Amino acid sequence: MHSLVFPYFKSTRWTIVRQLQDPDETKAKEALSLLCETYWNPIYAFIRRSGSKAQDAEDLTQGFFCHLLEKNSLASADPAKGKLRSFLLACLKNYLGDQHDRSSAKKRGAALLVPFDSVLAEEYFRDETVDHLSPDLLFQRRWALSSLEKSMKLLEEEFADSNKEQVFAALKPFLGFGPEPEKRYDEIAVELGIPVGTLKSQVHRLRERWCVILFEQVGMTLENPSPENIKSELQELLGYV
Repeated sequence: MHSLVFPYFKSTRWTIVRQLQDPDETKAKEALSLLCETYWNPIYAFIRRSGSKAQDAEDLTQGFFCHLLEKNSLASADPAKGKLRSFLLACLKNYLGDQHDRSSAKKRGAALLVPFDSVLAEEYFRDETVDHLSPDLLFQRRWALSSLEKSMKLLEEEFADSNKEQVFAALKPFLGFGPEPEKRYDEIAVELGIPVGTLKSQVHRLRERWCVILFEQVGMTLENPSPENIKSELQELLGYV
């Protein structure tokens, strides 16, 4: 595990947005794939909450990502004007406003080489317990939760790479993201065969490492990922959870 530090970012999600305009079609599609993988969840949620049926929302979500590859569709992309999530939401609203012909949206959606998991998307949407939220607020909430879930997945993968899946599964409930722990420290310590003090130290290091990964994920959405900017963005995102 690493101590809590603020990493230096060689690239950000804004870098990926700019790569969508790369004349090399392969590089542009790779950038689209990463952008889709990262942000389909809040985009689908916004479209569904705006009144679209599941099938239409799937088509429009896929169509939106294809739209980002169209010539000049990202001409207004300027990190100095705001945050990536605000920019993508504005692009999405403009895109939906132009979609009077849904068959056109389906045609573009079918061309997407990296389709998202539509079944999982609908599960996320139906599991949402805050039905009173507007499409905009639901978008922000799903963006925040996606950042948390992505960082948790990366943390789990680190443990898996060290063949410590059992340790991660035992410690994860103490991170405070998800259901309350069903077992006490002393019970888990017995299961893992370690002293309670050692277990508590491992939980502390796990929390620190998760914090580092989460800061990295949030920082990648900022053009200037300084510690102050990351803290501010993270504080705002957590307000939607």
